[in-house]
Order: sequence, then structure tokens, then C-alpha cells
Amino acid sequence: MSHNPLARSAAASLAGLVLLAALPALALDPKLATPLSGQPADELAAQRLLPQVRDELWSKLTKCKLDYDEAKGIYSIHVTPEVKALDGKTITVRGFVLPMDGSDRTQHFLISRNTPVCQYCPPGQPNEVVEVQAKRPIAWSNKVVSVTGKLSLINDGEQALFFKIENGEVK
Repeated sequence: MSHNPLARSAAASLAGLVLLAALPALALDPKLATPLSGQPADELAAQRLLPQVRDELWSKLTKCKLDYDEAKGIYSIHVTPEVKALDGKTITVRGFVLPMDGSDRTQHFLISRNTPVCQYCPPGQPNEVVEVQAKRPIAWSNKVVSVTGKLSLINDGEQALFFKIENGEVK
């Protein structure tokens, strides 16, 4: 990936236009998208070949069952007792950063076990991301980072966000 912000911005804009152009096709043929993320099946398959963080915490989070109500356009999650026990606890999660504000320095981002393939697309299923509000802005990187903070179970079915760390310390 280019370190030139202008080149990254142009590439991200082009990727966004390609995604927007593909949306009508996805709406017409539901077999082209995965049921819960809306991510095209071929993109998801390619993403699975990229690096993933595999540790005990992600194993626990991904055991939570997801549902999607197509009529309402809302996700829901069935949290396992093991994950419920983590609510309010200080945890460390490792993963890839996807800025929520699109900037090179961010305090609000998603951390995912999957390598993000597009700044406008979710990097996997809703149980494979944690929303983070960091204590200080961090420089965006395509490297794996660690975030330590108090885990909160949230219920934002419209945004498909169910796990959050506030005041996270990033390393």
C-alpha cells in the first residue's frame, strides 16, 4: 500500500466507486453476497486467504451466533456465556485496524481478526470486529496491533457492532 496519502485516498475512492457500482447487482442476486455481512462471496473467499489473527479471544467471539432480519435490516447476536463473562473485564485484542473516520490518524476504529480488503466494506462478520475508542490517536498501519481496555457488550444491530472497547491503549 502506498504511503502517499493522496494515492491512498485516490485508491480508496476508486474502490468505493467500484463497490457502489456493484451494489445493484448484489441487491438483485442474493447468492452473490454472504448472508450476514453483505460481502460478495468471492471477496470473502479471497479475504480468507489473507493473514488472520488467530487467538483465544477471537475464538470466543466468533462462537456468538448471528442473525439478520432482512425485513428490518438489523443484525442480532446470541452472546455465549463465555463472552458474557468478559463484559466489563479488561481484555487485550489483537487485529487489523479499519479507521471509522477514514483518516490516517484515528482514535475511533474497528479492530478485526481479518485483513481489511476495502475501507468501505466490513472486514468479515459482525462477531469478527470490535469497535475501539482509543485514548490517543494512532497512525493507521496495515500491521497487527494490540488494544487493551475494558470490553463492553453493546447492541447496535443497525451498525452490526456488538463489542466495544473505550479508552483503549494501543500497542
